[in-house]
Amino acid sequence: MELKEVVSAFGVPGFEDEIRALVKREMQKHADDVIVDALGNVIAVKRGGTRKVMLAAHLDQIGFMVKSITNDGYLVIAPIGGVHTSVLRSSVVRILTVHGFVYGVIGEKPPHLGKEQKKFEFKDLRVDIGASSREEAEKLVSVGDVGSFEPRYLELNERVVANSLDDRVGVYILLKLLEELHSDATVYFVATVQEEVGLKGARTSSFGIAPDIGIAVDVTHATMPHVDKDEVPIELGKGPVVGVGSVSNPKLYRHIISVAKHENIPYQIEANPAYSGTDADIIQLARDGVATGVVSIPERYMHSGVEMIDARDVDNTIALLRAVLEDIDELDLKW
Repeated sequence: MELKEVVSAFGVPGFEDEIRALVKREMQKHADDVIVDALGNVIAVKRGGTRKVMLAAHLDQIGFMVKSITNDGYLVIAPIGGVHTSVLRSSVVRILTVHGFVYGVIGEKPPHLGKEQKKFEFKDLRVDIGASSREEAEKLVSVGDVGSFEPRYLELNERVVANSLDDRVGVYILLKLLEELHSDATVYFVATVQEEVGLKGARTSSFGIAPDIGIAVDVTHATMPHVDKDEVPIELGKGPVVGVGSVSNPKLYRHIISVAKHENIPYQIEANPAYSGTDADIIQLARDGVATGVVSIPERYMHSGVEMIDARDVDNTIALLRAVLEDIDELDLKW
């Protein structure tokens, strides 16, 4: 399966049906068993040793829900996940309805109509689906329907630009590892749901699996224009990012770094003093505690319609995790 197919599937939190079906179908080709739990997480298992390792990457993408429809046929929307008004303005969106996808635009006032630019709040946004009245719009869209960016996928040299790379690139990595992994442990590949609205899928799946080790595979901020490099020192193309901090078990962290050095895989380190902002934050607290780690792919322009990653970082993340998991059953995690 190609990354383009994974990022193009629809799946805002609570409505991950399309991407879930795609991932489940792909996992069934290579796993010993695949289940979908009550919340909608897709869990694939490759059985090995007695130690249970959970890899988690989330299926859901940021989006919005239709709250109401105006008399003149515009849609009033509310955010689902961390969506900023600036990334939605002047964008093309698609809305999942009982009839299929309906497309619309969130327009912007032209400069000809005045230089003053209002500071928009989310409640000020309107989606124009080409309807001229509430009645006409209601034939296409209903209150409670959900939407997100129109899919896009561009390759710019070694860089990939797409929406929902957060965290479909992590899901893609899990699928690649599932296809080729040989480990001495029993490995659970978990495509989690509703991460963007509170790490919900990671909470239920980690409770059910009760892993000994959990590794979240997600994205993290990379250097970009107008952002101080002292604030965001991670760079595209310089390798996967290994999180260090209270969420990262120190022995697992040292193991990941040691493997990267031994395999000559480039890597970067990210300080996560209290939280990582990933599924690892909640996996760590499952039952009586889990030894957790975070491995991330550098990404520019997170939570926008033009997220950017470097394909070399994806390849190196796959190589690193493959090597980390080979003999992880033997890793001493005792304090």
